[in-house]
This record gives sequence, C-alpha cells and structure tokens, in this order.
Amino acid sequence: MVNILDKLRRFSDLVGKTSGQNYFDLVVLALSDILDCNFVFIGKLDKHHTYAETLSLAANGKLAENFTYSLANTPCEDVSKDNICFHTSDVCAKFPKDTMLVDMGIKSYFGMPLHDSQSRVFGILVALNFSTNTNNEELKILFEIASHRISAEIERRKKEETLQLFSSMFTSSAEAILVANKELEIIEVNDSFCDMFGLSRNDIVGKNPRVFSSGLHNREFYATFWAQIQQTGQWQGEITNRHANGRLLKQWVSVNQIKVGHSEVFRYTALYMDLTRLKTVEERNLYLLNTDPLSKLASKAALTERMQSSQTKWLLMVAIDGLRYLNEAYGFEVCDQLIRATGSLIQLLVHADLCAGVGPGKYAILFEDEVQLNSVASKLRSFFAVNQVTTDDISIYVSLSFSGSYGTTDLLRLASAALRESRELGKPSCVIYSDSEESQKVTRQHKYAEANNLLHRALNQHAVEPYFQGIRNNKTGEITHFEVLARINDNGVIIRPVGFLEAAQVSGLLPALSRAVISRAFDVMANHTYTFSINITEYDLNAQYLQAFLLGLCTQYRIKPERVVLEVLESISSSRKNTHIEQLKSLKQSGFKLAIDDFGAEYSNFERILDLEIDILKIDAKYIKCIDVDTKSYEIVKAIVFFCRNSGILSVAEFVNSPAIQQCVEELGINYSQGYLFSRPHPFENNNSDSDHTSLY
Repeated sequence: MVNILDKLRRFSDLVGKTSGQNYFDLVVLALSDILDCNFVFIGKLDKHHTYAETLSLAANGKLAENFTYSLANTPCEDVSKDNICFHTSDVCAKFPKDTMLVDMGIKSYFGMPLHDSQSRVFGILVALNFSTNTNNEELKILFEIASHRISAEIERRKKEETLQLFSSMFTSSAEAILVANKELEIIEVNDSFCDMFGLSRNDIVGKNPRVFSSGLHNREFYATFWAQIQQTGQWQGEITNRHANGRLLKQWVSVNQIKVGHSEVFRYTALYMDLTRLKTVEERNLYLLNTDPLSKLASKAALTERMQSSQTKWLLMVAIDGLRYLNEAYGFEVCDQLIRATGSLIQLLVHADLCAGVGPGKYAILFEDEVQLNSVASKLRSFFAVNQVTTDDISIYVSLSFSGSYGTTDLLRLASAALRESRELGKPSCVIYSDSEESQKVTRQHKYAEANNLLHRALNQHAVEPYFQGIRNNKTGEITHFEVLARINDNGVIIRPVGFLEAAQVSGLLPALSRAVISRAFDVMANHTYTFSINITEYDLNAQYLQAFLLGLCTQYRIKPERVVLEVLESISSSRKNTHIEQLKSLKQSGFKLAIDDFGAEYSNFERILDLEIDILKIDAKYIKCIDVDTKSYEIVKAIVFFCRNSGILSVAEFVNSPAIQQCVEELGINYSQGYLFSRPHPFENNNSDSDHTSLY
C-alpha cells in the first residue's frame, strides 16, 4: 500500500494543475515513468469505433508523433466495446493479425475505456510493454484515477472549442446579432450590428432595443410581438427600424428567448437581416428577367411567358437590315443606341399587347386580338421610309424587314423562319406562317428540299469553303488562332450554315460536309503557322473516320497535330457513348488539342471534361453577349473561369462584340476573345505571311 501511495503522490506532482494538450502529454509521460511502461497513449475513437487517433503518445520516456490506426483485430477493439483488457504476456499470440503489435514485439497490453458524461465509450487509455507485466493492480489503480480526469479534460476541451466556434460565428457573422438580458438591456452586439445601425458598441450596450424603433409600428404590433414570444419563445417577421442618420431600415428580424431550465428567462437574442438591399436586388433581377438588355423592350422570356395561353395570337417580327454593315460603319455602341431608338419608335407607332427585343436588331410585336399583320408592317415601312432614326451620335434612315405568324404555338420560331424567306424574296415582302400542321409540313419540306439540293451541288462542285475567324490572345493583344467555319459559295453568293446545316443533319451529309471544309482548311493552313480549330459533330464521331482522316491530312500537308484544335459541343463530351469518348481520347493521344464549344449551354459535365483532359473551354455566347449588363451571366462566367484556371484549362469568350463586353472578359481573366469586335469570318489569302505570330500553345 505504501508503494502505491508513493506512486500516487508522484503522479500528482508530475501532472499538477495542467490542462489541455499539456495535461495529456504529462499524463502519458508520468504513467510511462511511474509504471515503467515502454508505451502509453491516449486514443480518441471515431463515431463508429472503427479507428482510433492518439491524442498523446509516450514512447520510451519521450513524446512521440501521434498517429491513427484501425481497431480491427486488435486488443483495442475489445476496449472500445467497454471492456478493461489485461494481457500480461504473449499478447501477439492472442492477436496475430495486429501487425503493429507483432512488428513492435509487444508482450503485455493493458487498455481501459474512457467514458463521456453520458457513460458512452469515446476513448481509450493504453499501456504496452516489451516485457511481461507484473504490477497489474498498481497499473489499474493509476489508470482508473487518470481515466476520469482524462475524460473530463477531453470533454472540457470539446466544449471550449464549441464556445470558441460560437464566439467566432457571432463575431464574424454577416448578419447583425444582438444579445439582451431579461431586463431587455443590450449586453452584446457584433460588428455587423454596429455597421447596420451606424453606431459603435459603446453607443449600444446598456440600451433598450426600442432606441432603434422607427415609430412606424403601433402598440398592437408590439402586443402581438411579445405575446408570441411569451407563448412560443420566438418571433420572426419584417420590422422597419431607423439608422443613426435617420434613414429607415427594412429588416427581417428573428428573436429568441433563452431560458434557464423550463421557466426563467435568461437572455434574448435577435438576428437582423437587411431587406433594403435584398429588395433592390430582387427588383433588379426581375427587371433583367423581363427586359431585353439591348433594346430595353420586354425580354424574350417575358414574350414566351405571355404566349403560353391556348388562345390564337398574332406575332409580327421586325428586323433591321444590314446591321453588320452599320456596326462596321458606326461601331457597336452607336448601333446599340440605334437599336434602342428604333425599338422605342416601333413601340410608339404600334398599339400592341407586347413589344419585345428578341435578338440584335430584331423585335417581336404580339397581338392577342386579330390584326392584319401585313397592314401593320406596311404602316411601319412607310414611317421609316421617310423618317430618320436619331441617336446621340447619328441620324439615319433605317431599312426594315418584316415577317409574321399566327396561331397558338411555336409562333416565334415560325416568324423567324418566315423572316428568312421574306429577306430572300426581297422588300416589300412580309411572309406570314400559320402554326397549322399542314403549313409547317409544307414549309419544312420545301426548305429541306432546297437545302439538300444546295448541299449536293456544293459537294459535287467543290463549292464548300472554309472561312476563318480570328481569336485574340488577351495577354498579348494579338490574334494567334483561328476557328474554321463552313460556307457554301453558290455562284458567288456566300451561304452561312443556317441555310444548310439542319438539312445536312437530316440527309446524313454532315460527315461529307465536315470532310470537305476540313480538307480545304488544311490546304490553306499549310501556308501558315497559326493553330486552328475545326468543329467536330456527333455525326462525325458516329461515322468513326476522324482518326485516320485527320492524321492523313497532317501527313499530307506537313501540319503537326498539336496545331489542330478539335471543338466539340459539351453535349458530346458529356455523352455516355463509349465510342465517342474513346475516339476523343485517342485523338488527344495522337497530339490533337480538344476544346469544348458553347460550354455552359447544356450539361456542364465537369468530371468528364477533366477525364478527357480538355485543353480549352469556349464559354457559351448566351452568357458572354450580356455579361456587361447581366450580373447573373457575369457570376456564371466567373465560376467557369475559376474552374478553368484551377484545372489548367484555357478559356475563350465567344460573341465578344463590344468594348464593354471585352472589358468584363479581361477583368475575369479569360485567356482569349472571339467575336466581331476583333475579327469577322473571312477567307484566308494563301500568300499572307504570319511569321511574326505565335501559336496558341
């Protein structure tokens, strides 16, 4: 007994009044020294008692680095089940799968569970020896004494960490927080509260919250307020308070009672959210949703929603002719003003149910009562023929094209198709489509037949031509890369893909069209050193000809695969077709670069992009073209650029058509810009020299 008492006194002297990690370290060192144990450690168990993490470890009289280990097939697993385990010798023979014990050559083991305040096992205290253990009783007594204090210290530290977390949350919270005592005297506020009301902490503490009252709420309001708090212990609602400078603050407030036990009120807490800013943002978002940012008329989304009803409607589409040339002559900013001024005049001249902007220089006028669309078009044509459109910078005559549709469904698409036909027929045409099935069927058949004949003629006569649009390096300010775009030269008339692409898909001619334009592009680029992009479609991948075809062109024209970027839509990169993915990976291994076109338009499969080791992401034009006026688009692009930067992927902004858009692009750190601001699609002159330019890579 004297021996154990001496050891207890020594243990007390060594450990003393320490706390925290220092206490854990001194405990394992003291136990190791007093009991002559080679190893003593305190372990904390995970939630499922699968692993243990040492909090402190004494190894041969010195502190060692902590570690985590699996409890499976170890004596510690028995301890975690609330058992005190003694193995005075041959412990390795009893637990042969415990490789740590076997490798260390441990002979004796003692383990005791640690309990929390709810008597649940949440840790272990363990001693290991290279020799057999003969002082079991002394070891057990000291471990029992130490285990209670260790458990209490672990829980104390956990509570302290929780308090520190809550304190940090209170201090750094973006929401304003107030704490008052039961007499309603404010005893604490955070920095956000001071900022919200424009007062210092010294100005607030000790005051009653009524000092912030705006005086706009009557006694009945506060009677209901306090009745609910007394009944339920909480209240939530909108309150108007007053800032230190006198201005009104619309706020959402959440008040809670904190009680001691079940009856006595101890504290009140209140959380304040500023609704003034939120309401402003909501109003701004609603405006952006319902307003076309370019024309300042109703948006396409607002028009679509208005056309949801099943009743018959009439839609007149109006488009400014030669907008491309106007942009070149006067610049994008002046043309934007021209678009807005023209839209305002149209809205004044026509009594319609809705006038919307549906694209650059395009307007859709909706009538819910029957109207003669040709008559409305004639009225507008007559007005603009003799009246100039005036902006801050210019006054010019504007030429307009017209088309229309009527029925109950698909009016916008029908009017767009009719507009193409109106322009082909020439002024003063105003083609009007009905949504009747027969009308649509005849129209589609007619269009497909014409486009199909055009395609066959172009392929047979080698009239498919590559056009090249430059892509600007935003770091150097130079155009260092070109995208190849398909055009058909029909007896001197250049036809864009909108006139034949859909027919090529339906007729199965898309792979033939791709081969034709790609071959011509290689022939042109053999005389230059630029990198260039070619568009690869799902139909090309289905045909499974790309690998041999592209490598053959590289050999024929002595162009390294590294100069060629293969652009695929994100829907293809996200496809689950194994043949597509295998082809893209094989092309990548052959040296070709991969780019995702119109990223953000559909699937946005980030995992697949990383798996394919994509080199370039081209951000969808629908976000870029309004990035300077639409905060939602700006934030979406910002997130995509962040993903690209962290994944080592180059980013390209499409549809950069104004200095304002380019400014946003550069602010976000987008690597490249593509659009009419820097380059329009054009044929390449074979004798051009580009020796001073560098490639994209």
